[in-house]
Amino acid sequence: MESRSLGRLPSGLLRFRSTHRTPCRWANVVDEARLARSIAEMEYLAAAISHDLKSPLATVTGCVQLLVHLEPERRGGADYDELLATIGAAVDVMRTLIDDLLAYAAAPETPLNLTTIDLRDLVGGVVAARLGRLGPGSGPRPAITVDRLPKVVGDPAMIRRVIENLIGNAVKYTAPDTPAEVRVSATRDEATGTVTVEVRDRGIGIPEGQHEAVFARYHRAHPKAGYPGTGLGLAICQRIIDRHGGQIGAAANPGGGTRFWFTLPQPASPRPGRHPGRSSQPGTPPSSSPR
Repeated sequence: MESRSLGRLPSGLLRFRSTHRTPCRWANVVDEARLARSIAEMEYLAAAISHDLKSPLATVTGCVQLLVHLEPERRGGADYDELLATIGAAVDVMRTLIDDLLAYAAAPETPLNLTTIDLRDLVGGVVAARLGRLGPGSGPRPAITVDRLPKVVGDPAMIRRVIENLIGNAVKYTAPDTPAEVRVSATRDEATGTVTVEVRDRGIGIPEGQHEAVFARYHRAHPKAGYPGTGLGLAICQRIIDRHGGQIGAAANPGGGTRFWFTLPQPASPRPGRHPGRSSQPGTPPSSSPR
């Protein structure tokens, strides 16, 4: 049987080979680009965590060395307790950093558990938990007002993390010895089928020109003010809202403070006159019946 070289393949077969390999080549290009971005991000995070962990690790090491050389008669006294408290605080810093890094890395890939969320219950739970953790030395008690909130569609655990972060920031970034004032509200846009959630505060605010930058990883709007944090909280929030197809932003709050907002889809509602068990036609905006 006469052999054929690749250069003498029938034109139809050549077209078949070319047509069916092109998608594979494009898929490989996309996968390689995604892999390159992932590797670059992991390298960045590895460098960042090694840098950020050095300070608390040095604190722990120094305190342990002091404890080892502490005279036996002073063990169990005020100095001893102070060193243990310092170690505990440093460990908390490391734990928070590691948790935030894991959340930031997982946010783009974690499967979404989409369901209808009652924002009133979710935000109420977040506020109750935060106020319940306050102790005698926690400073002025924050005043957190929650307006009437609608239902939205989202992953409950992820949206809870966003709410916890935004309320936590609103309480944290307040002038010393000043009670935080926070208000959570929401508005529905029937035309787009979305809900805009707002968290407003009367805190120290964000410097002009940094309202977009605060969502970048490791960006700190007040790096020298002594407020604790990893600089990843808002970056995690942005990734979560991006996963839900929404938007998130920050702006100055008229009268002082900051206004954070983000959007989520609202549950689809049947059109008036339709049976509630039947789905509405694609593109039909949700009804405006109050919830």
